[in-house]
Amino acid sequence: MRDERVIFSSSVDSLYRKVLAPSLTPELLDRLRARGLNLHAPLLAAYPFAVWVECLEDTARTLYPDRPVEDGRRMLGRRMVEGYAQTLVGGAVLTLARVVGPMRSLERMQHNFRSGNNYTETRLTVLGPGQADLWFNEPQALEGFVEGVLEEGMLRVGVQKFTLNRTRHSPESATYHLEWADRGS
Repeated sequence: MRDERVIFSSSVDSLYRKVLAPSLTPELLDRLRARGLNLHAPLLAAYPFAVWVECLEDTARTLYPDRPVEDGRRMLGRRMVEGYAQTLVGGAVLTLARVVGPMRSLERMQHNFRSGNNYTETRLTVLGPGQADLWFNEPQALEGFVEGVLEEGMLRVGVQKFTLNRTRHSPESATYHLEWADRGS
């Protein structure tokens, strides 16, 4: 099963242990454990993609019950960056991103996502200062999550007036159009 999509424990740790732990009810923890994510045990090195998707959906529905599940996943994506920033590696990556700026950070997006999973592919098309298209092989099952990661990441890089729009090409790919005010603006 070498080609199986997996999520690494660093992603689980950043989201569930670093930021969501106080919000996780015993009932939600039981459901996550039944799906294969036992947060009371040492984390596994990696989790199957299907487990991650099911856990994110359940968590989004539980923590954000008055919102569509896509909005809940978006909030979880933002929270994951918050947790990632609390790790040694994440803190260093985000500090470097502020120095090199948003465009150079977007160029490294595949590398950044690959620190949390084994499958993300991206392609950046620079359209001008403060404007780019970022293609992802993002599964529709995660819709909303990547937007949250990009939104929070770009805000932590220091961009102003950030907007993001998604175009879904297939159940397995989407392009994000990103615009922001240039630092000199």
